[in-house]
Amino acid sequence: MDISRLKDYEYLRHLTQDQIIVLLSKAELLKLKPGDTLIQAGDEDDEEFFLLAGELDFHEANKRTPMRTLHASSPDAYRPLTRERPRPYTIAAHSPAAVLKVKLEDLKALLREAPTDSFEVKRVLREDQPESRQVFFDIYEDLRNNRLTLPSIPEVALKIRKLIDAGNSAATIAKAVTADPVIAAKLLRAANSPLFRGLREFTTCTQAIVRIGLKTTKQLVMTFTVKELFHAKRPSTRKHMADLWNHSIEIAAICYVLASKTRTVDPEQAMLAGLLHDIGAIPILAYAENYPHLQDSPAALAEAVREFRGEVGGIILQRWGFDEDMINAAREAENWQRDHTGEADLADFVIVAQYYHLLVQGQGEALPALNAVPAMQRVLPGEPDAEKSLALLQEAHEQVVEVRHMLAG
Repeated sequence: MDISRLKDYEYLRHLTQDQIIVLLSKAELLKLKPGDTLIQAGDEDDEEFFLLAGELDFHEANKRTPMRTLHASSPDAYRPLTRERPRPYTIAAHSPAAVLKVKLEDLKALLREAPTDSFEVKRVLREDQPESRQVFFDIYEDLRNNRLTLPSIPEVALKIRKLIDAGNSAATIAKAVTADPVIAAKLLRAANSPLFRGLREFTTCTQAIVRIGLKTTKQLVMTFTVKELFHAKRPSTRKHMADLWNHSIEIAAICYVLASKTRTVDPEQAMLAGLLHDIGAIPILAYAENYPHLQDSPAALAEAVREFRGEVGGIILQRWGFDEDMINAAREAENWQRDHTGEADLADFVIVAQYYHLLVQGQGEALPALNAVPAMQRVLPGEPDAEKSLALLQEAHEQVVEVRHMLAG
């Protein structure tokens, strides 16, 4: 058998020549006559099959007419015949054919030692795990080996942040902001909004920055640039990203209003925490594009995001240089039972904002009782109940809408 030709096949291409020789010593070469059945629909075998020569017919269960015929010369012939188990098709020889039959465990054992780092190999080695966990394994391994491409702070936000932290004047900051007309317009609009507006309307970035302050300017510029990160290649993932962005805006708006009313934490900082609490979902959605099942199953994808976004989000914010308070807000965003000593922190506000949001969405049945959520007692001391909670949001509805409009604009 021509060993060099086997290097054209999926999975086998990652093996060294010596490994292929070992694999062939354990494999079986099947020679089929027309009509011979290779695989029966419903089989739960533990082999992989590679077509080397001839043609094979694929039949749906209990169907005599083949749905397709695979030729050894076609591109699809360089993949295993079918990887699903139980086998979805009956496969029979259409013409005289040669098929390499390999034990899956033998193939995996060699791939574990192969000098490669491809997604293709990682997928077959982890296929006994749910795809939601496979995504996390990919992210964790790339993170551990410094290969994980994490979202980066948008350039304009990073520049403004450095200038402000270095103690530059409002005029210097304004020059940097006006270099990005979109951000400048958003900052000016925010300064003139009911949230910050003084006695007169501002017409320049310098005036706006003096009015709202350097700290708020830094947070708002970061807030306005975050949307750049919520993008994806595939249309299906773009939909998830859009939903994620809209949810983040909603939580950010509620966080701002709650912080404005209680004055326990800085409102703009609370708003930014709300906007960034799901940042860990972005690389998860990007990695999930490699898993067809997750793309085809919104429920499975949502579960993968829900399970791992907190940990990944904490890693991203740590890399961005945020303090522990902001990092914890991402890690603990849906930990209803989170408890700690001291006053309410950013994580408490995000938890309460998410609780309110789900309550308003009519999903209260899935939530713990209000008095069983420690964050609720810190953000709103006393004995909050569902009616009072909804009344609070209704009372502040216009302010929530204003914040949402500012972030979405």
